[in-house]
Amino acid sequence: MNLTARAWAGLIAGVLMALLLAAAGFAIHGAGRMQERAAWQQKEAQRATQLAQDLQAEYERGRAASAQYQLGASALQSSYLSLEGPTRDLRQRVSLVIPPVAPDRRAERPAGSAQAAASGPAPDAVPPGDPQRDAARGPHRLSLAAVWMWNSALAGADVPAGACGLADTSGEACAADAGITVDDAWTNHDINARSCAADRLRYRALIEFLTERPTQ
Repeated sequence: MNLTARAWAGLIAGVLMALLLAAAGFAIHGAGRMQERAAWQQKEAQRATQLAQDLQAEYERGRAASAQYQLGASALQSSYLSLEGPTRDLRQRVSLVIPPVAPDRRAERPAGSAQAAASGPAPDAVPPGDPQRDAARGPHRLSLAAVWMWNSALAGADVPAGACGLADTSGEACAADAGITVDDAWTNHDINARSCAADRLRYRALIEFLTERPTQ
C-alpha cells in the first residue's frame, strides 16, 4: 500500500472513530435525559398519589366531622324534647315571677288606732299601680322554676336551680323565691344577647373565609 492509500485509510479511520465517539456521546446524553425524564415522571406520579391520598383523608375527616355534628345535634334536640313537656307542665302550675309582697304595717301602728284603720283607708295607703306602691313592696323576683327553665334552655340540658329540676318539678321545689329580680334577669339576658351576636359575627367571618374563592 502506497503512502497516499495509507493516508486515506487513516483519514477514514479517524472520521469513523469521530463518528463513533459522537454517536456514543449522543447515546450517553440521550440515556441521561431519559433517566432524568423517568425520574421526573416517577416523582410526579408519587406527588399525584400523595395528593389523592391527602384529598381522600380530608374527605374522610370532613365526613367524620359531619357525622359527629349530626350526632351532637340529634342529642341536643332529644335533650330539648325531654325538657319540653315538664317545663310546659310546670308553667301551668307554678308562677315564673313572684310579685312583691306588701309590708304589714299593722304591727307598726298603736293598738288604739285599730278601729280607725278598720273604718277607713290607712293614712299611708298608696293607690294600686302607683310607682311608690311598687317601690314600697320591692322588686318582682324570679322563682326557682324560672331560673331552672332559663339555664336549661341556655345549656340545652337539665340545669337544676336549687331543688327544682327535671328530677323534681313539684311546687314545693320550684315555687320558691330564687333571689333574682327581673332586672337581674334582664341584665343577664343583655349579656347573653351580646355574646350570641359576637359568636354569629365570628362564625360568619369564618364561613366567608372558608368558602370564598381567591382571585388570581
